[in-house]
Amino acid sequence: MDAAKAEELQVVARDPSLRGKTKKEMNLKPFRQTEIRSAVMGIPITITEEVIAKACRVAPTSRFLWNVSRNHPLLESFKSVVLNGNPATKLVDIDGHHRMLLKFMTECFFQKGGGSDQLSVDHKLVLYFLVAYDKINLPKYLMHHLCWAVKEGIRGKRKQIPCGRLLSEIFTQGKLLEILRRNKLASEKSLGTVTGKIINGKTLQNMKIIKKFSPNEKDLKESVVQTELMRDFPPVHKERNPEVLAELIAGYVKESGGIILDDDTPDVPDEAPLRVRGKRAKYDDGSEAAGVQTKKPKKDKSEASNPDSIPTSAPKRKRGKGESSMIEDVEAEEARTKKKQSTDT
Repeated sequence: MDAAKAEELQVVARDPSLRGKTKKEMNLKPFRQTEIRSAVMGIPITITEEVIAKACRVAPTSRFLWNVSRNHPLLESFKSVVLNGNPATKLVDIDGHHRMLLKFMTECFFQKGGGSDQLSVDHKLVLYFLVAYDKINLPKYLMHHLCWAVKEGIRGKRKQIPCGRLLSEIFTQGKLLEILRRNKLASEKSLGTVTGKIINGKTLQNMKIIKKFSPNEKDLKESVVQTELMRDFPPVHKERNPEVLAELIAGYVKESGGIILDDDTPDVPDEAPLRVRGKRAKYDDGSEAAGVQTKKPKKDKSEASNPDSIPTSAPKRKRGKGESSMIEDVEAEEARTKKKQSTDT
């Protein structure tokens, strides 16, 4: 709603005669629901709660609470159920089942970086709903989090893209990748496939929920198999004319300097998916990745202790008290002489 009002103010700033007019008279889209408008390589897209619900295969119903006060009665339920009645209990010390749900919430639903040791009041209620087996309106929570991430990115506070798997599924089901591939601008083979982290028995062992992890051939493994396309997936782009889409993409290529792919683009093997790196990668020779500043090399102790190897500059000459006063007297006399000469002329 704030973005819709800001859009109206921008139009009025350009044309003050439109003040007080309706959105239709301003030639703006009417506000029906909260939506994210953006563009993927020149193609305008719109993401709504309906799109997110369809991509997640869940209904946009059930509980949604946000901006609650610190005195909300459900917070007492959170303290008694999650913290076992002790408000001083740390989240790392709660029950293993609750910690697993907390991991889902912080790494799958509300990805924002940093640790999960401090939760907001709203996130505490979400965790309580999950622990109490109370259904939540997941599409609405995800939509709210995406809008928050967009605002933080505009302010320059955060630059990470949350819910990457969700956005990839939306672009796939919305057939955006198919349009880009048809116009030879991008393809899954040229871009490669990135697989995220998997929560399995090894994760439970690292979290000390279980003592020992025994791998099994039925365990979940990394896969690049694309999900089947839905026939009733809501459209994320309004334009259906292939010629107009080609013109939009051509304009994007011209402005951004993009490259049209050739037909002989090398294939990326499906057996080697790209993985999400948890730490900064380094090259084999020990140097850090490109674009990262390296530390200055330490000086050798023998070189630092040798006074002959240290470059010395000429010492500055200090003035004595008497010499300083004499210089000041000479400068004052020269100034009086110049003033007298200028008066005589």
